[in-house]
Amino acid sequence: MSLAREWTAFAGGVFALMGTSLAAAARRNAEDALSWERQWREAVGAPPPAPAPDDAARRRGLVLAYRFGGLFFAGIGLGLLWTAASGRAPFAERGGGPDALIGGIFFTAAGAALAYGAWLKGTRRGPRFLDGELLAQDAPLPLGERAARFCGRAMIVLFLAFGIRLLREGLG
Repeated sequence: MSLAREWTAFAGGVFALMGTSLAAAARRNAEDALSWERQWREAVGAPPPAPAPDDAARRRGLVLAYRFGGLFFAGIGLGLLWTAASGRAPFAERGGGPDALIGGIFFTAAGAALAYGAWLKGTRRGPRFLDGELLAQDAPLPLGERAARFCGRAMIVLFLAFGIRLLREGLG
């Protein structure tokens, strides 16, 4: 496979995983966004919006926005994966040598930083803000959050694998 097709497949994989993660964790992301807004308003002393917001309606709207946004990105990713599998590459041929070496260093470092962050977080969970529903430590995560966690770990592996591939190309 040419390096241009590999770049296309990498971009497609990242977009597909990112979109799937965004759509799967839509409910948690919407809760976090609403919680952050409430806490920010309290912290700065801002009054609530003129008509009191209907959190249920806003939550539904945010969940739909996250889901459609995730599906949009996943669709782009699947299109790029299809393009790479069919032998075409919309990206210009990426050069080897210094270009591949810089990309390899970047993607390997990014993958290592993401892996370190995931390792630090471990299995801790809970709302990222003060509001939200706490789950018992031994309670299973909702399916969407498990899918989002899987996609996040798969993106880490993808970054590391592609970074190492580019390092080999750049050094070879």
